[in-house]
Amino acid sequence: MRKCIWCNKQSDKLKEITVRQIWIPLQHGKAFVCPEHEEKLRGFYDRVRRYALLFLSLVTILTLSLVVSALLGNNNYLFGYLFIGSFALIGLVIFIFPFCSQSTFDLMSIATSIKAARIMGGIFFALGTIGLVLALFYG
Repeated sequence: MRKCIWCNKQSDKLKEITVRQIWIPLQHGKAFVCPEHEEKLRGFYDRVRRYALLFLSLVTILTLSLVVSALLGNNNYLFGYLFIGSFALIGLVIFIFPFCSQSTFDLMSIATSIKAARIMGGIFFALGTIGLVLALFYG
């Protein structure tokens, strides 16, 4: 019995759909989805297709700014602010674009991995924002 790629439940009523593989664990462009989740899967797939390059670019730039600010930030407050701000912005990017890896989709369902990514992105954003506020007031 096959599993729905969206909810990870086994069913006999799954519908086979064809999509191009971008971060979705497919074999030969085919996936099985419950009929009630097909529209959600297609919407998520379209969002990934449209914003994947933006997501990867933002995460790369913000990660590089984290590394640069960590390496050059010895006793320099500006680099400390850049580090904390980049951390918060990475959380915001992950919250807005909850794109996970294929192994996360294999472990959980797509719906659960979206929720997990949003929770982690929210936590990163909150911690970064709190750190930035504390650094500005007490730094």
